[in-house]
Amino acid sequence: MEENPLQISTVVGLEIGSINTRAFLFDVVEESYRLIASAVTPSTHIEPVFDIGDAIFEVLSRLQDVTGRVFLDHDANLIVPSQPGGEGIDCLVTTTSCVPDLKLAIFGLLNEVSMDSARKLANASYARIVEAISINDHRPYSAQLDAIVAAQPDLILFAGGTDNGANRSLQRIADLISTALRVLPRSNRPPVLFCGNPALADPMRQLFERHTKVRVADNLRPSLQEEVLEPAELELNEMIVEKTYEKVGGLQRIVPLCSISPRLSNHSFHRVIRFLGQKYDPAKGVLGVDIGATYSVASYANRVTSTLNTFHLGMGEGMADVLQGSKIQEISQWLDQPVPEDEVRDYLWQRSLYPNSLASSPLELSIELAAARRILQLIMRELNLRDACPSTRFEPILMSGSVLTRTATPAQSLLAILDGIQPQGISPVILDKHGVAATLGTLAEITPLLSVQVLESSAFTNLATVVNITSRARRGVTVSVARLDYSDGHTAEVEVKQGSIAVLPLPSGSKAQLYLKPVRRTEIEEVDSSAEPVLVNGGVCGVVLDARGRPLKMPADEQHRIALLKEWESLLNHQ
Repeated sequence: MEENPLQISTVVGLEIGSINTRAFLFDVVEESYRLIASAVTPSTHIEPVFDIGDAIFEVLSRLQDVTGRVFLDHDANLIVPSQPGGEGIDCLVTTTSCVPDLKLAIFGLLNEVSMDSARKLANASYARIVEAISINDHRPYSAQLDAIVAAQPDLILFAGGTDNGANRSLQRIADLISTALRVLPRSNRPPVLFCGNPALADPMRQLFERHTKVRVADNLRPSLQEEVLEPAELELNEMIVEKTYEKVGGLQRIVPLCSISPRLSNHSFHRVIRFLGQKYDPAKGVLGVDIGATYSVASYANRVTSTLNTFHLGMGEGMADVLQGSKIQEISQWLDQPVPEDEVRDYLWQRSLYPNSLASSPLELSIELAAARRILQLIMRELNLRDACPSTRFEPILMSGSVLTRTATPAQSLLAILDGIQPQGISPVILDKHGVAATLGTLAEITPLLSVQVLESSAFTNLATVVNITSRARRGVTVSVARLDYSDGHTAEVEVKQGSIAVLPLPSGSKAQLYLKPVRRTEIEEVDSSAEPVLVNGGVCGVVLDARGRPLKMPADEQHRIALLKEWESLLNHQ
């Protein structure tokens, strides 16, 4: 339902994750929206409850206790709209990443055309591709049919053909899908999304409706040169939400109370990044990464383009994919103390089984942050393979995820982010310390002003402005002198040594002019380091000069490596 933003004051956002359910209270303070409070409780969609509704009403009750305000009546019903006495709320939105592991089969014509677009669409969703069939597939018909049946897909995505283009080839693939649907048990027949040649939309609907539910969206590839993903994206999201309703008990209990239907967290997070992409340097782009328990989301946007990628990687159930896609040395190399590899592996497997547990020692925290680094490395590698980021120069980097916010210090979080992403150029790094970004993306559909004002408030933490300096000099050699000119007239200066980190203090909310004077051959983005200064923003860790090299290579010697990790963290802690 549409709301007049001027009539909305008290707003609650629910973020339903696979591990925790959170509630955020927003309200107007001094004529501006602010994040007032938040509460969290374990999600209850799994045994023994099997009903997420219990977590929803529990977290609302906790939010009442935190704020001293009343949102629920004596019968535990949500009070909407707010009352003259201050009880209740004006608006409720729900965002969820508590999505079942969905298997997706994609079909299309040419691998480099419709199938490429179908993969992009799938990669943006929470669903995994388990089978892909095109006209380039050389398997016999019977083998293709057996593969579909064996894959047991939860969803089918069918693309192909430009507007008024291919007909017969699409019909052959349609017949294959239809046959597979007939073979599958009626209770396990996946719904079909057709987003190909619109001239065939009605025939395809009629063909598939005999066996299953069908949705039709605009063509992914109206022409060979044109790609249009958004209409199909919306339809696929609706299909995923419907599957979530089926498998996550109790979610529909809250739907009648919401101002809009529940939204998927990955796309809501992407909406925030797209907004920021319109605001910052068009020559770079905004990178947003949310490390979850089951899924991690990477979103990139500038004023021209945007991409969304969702990965089955995380600190909970998603850890299995992290371990399967990594050598344990690729994780343990980030530990600041010697730990047997079997111990690292066992801890992370346990972490995947009990994702809500908190690191109870410096060692456990170190292992978790090492895993977070590996997740970021895997994400960045995959983004590069998918050509999802035009470059590794970002302004800013927005990070979210409890592994970076629950027990880690700002310095530890920043170091993990830099080691995992390894940005180039000059990048402000921002931490979504409350995990509220996806909720703001959903709220932007109803009251954009709230989302903008909260984004600009203290709800987010500016960790640092990071300047990457590259040089061919030997480790330990001074490659640049950095100077900050503060607004009050005083200055600070530091030498930047190859292979290390240097820090200049600059508090959050402050700005200063940064001068970089090269001592050796250096590369500092597009900045002329001998001339004009760069205006930089402050952060909890100040302005960080990172001269460790790109790509960052850790020493093979364990003692040397551990000493470096401790040195880097110490430098960030004592800015």
